[in-house]
Amino acid sequence: MANSIAAAPSILAESVIASLKGKLPALRSFSSLFTAAESGAGKTVQVPLIGTSTATEFSTGGYLTQDDATITSASVTLKHFKVSSRFSPLDVKMYGAQFLANAFVPTASNAIAEKCLAEIGALITNANFSSSANTGAALSYAEVVTSKGVLDAAKAADPRAIVLNPTYANGLLSDTTIIGNNVLGAGILTSGNIGTLVGASVFQWNSLPTNSESLAGFHCGADAIAVASALPMSEIPGFEVANAVDADTGLGVQILMGQEQSGYYNVTATLLFGAAVGRATSLTRYTTA
Repeated sequence: MANSIAAAPSILAESVIASLKGKLPALRSFSSLFTAAESGAGKTVQVPLIGTSTATEFSTGGYLTQDDATITSASVTLKHFKVSSRFSPLDVKMYGAQFLANAFVPTASNAIAEKCLAEIGALITNANFSSSANTGAALSYAEVVTSKGVLDAAKAADPRAIVLNPTYANGLLSDTTIIGNNVLGAGILTSGNIGTLVGASVFQWNSLPTNSESLAGFHCGADAIAVASALPMSEIPGFEVANAVDADTGLGVQILMGQEQSGYYNVTATLLFGAAVGRATSLTRYTTA
């Protein structure tokens, strides 16, 4: 493409997926099915949910007696999310094509991450997950241990996650039980992150929706929430298309780049994403009231 806004769409796609992955670390703690296959908005994906296994003594039933986890699935409906930026030929000439393309990466990854997180946040309600703990203005280590016990009793699957709003996350940083720990406390002082607590990865979610139920966070097993993603089938005459897939998670993003008839340059990042409730007993909500 003459006067391309970036050297190659593939480079831009790789930059966006790398940034997006860093903004969605909690996805690793949910049941997921991420694919680079082409799909469409409204399509339903079956995401497997695997529970806790129990070993038994070998008996007359032999190896044909099933002992593994109960495998169920959650139906996840994909939605089509996109973020587009338009640059005038004058802007490209003034600022440089590569500068504008580089500026697009954080904008696109932030916008897409927030849309994906909003899909998950909308699920964390009393109607979907009835287990809750009124933890008031601040969350304590003792309350985290209590919620762990609830998940243990429900046999919530691993890995587990604790997702908190900034107030709760920062409050835990100063909890004397945590900060007073010689090993854990030293790491928190330098990194500002708790990392892992009672066997669960701790994540801070700055835009966690409070909703009408005073939500401040949640503690869950991997089978509580199901997420899925795919790539749209996009064909725009004259536009270049590039896909990038994160090797660790399978999460993918698509970049479309081209010049409109008006002369403006259009750069779009897009993906298909959806979330659904898994096992309702594998999540405990933290509320302030």
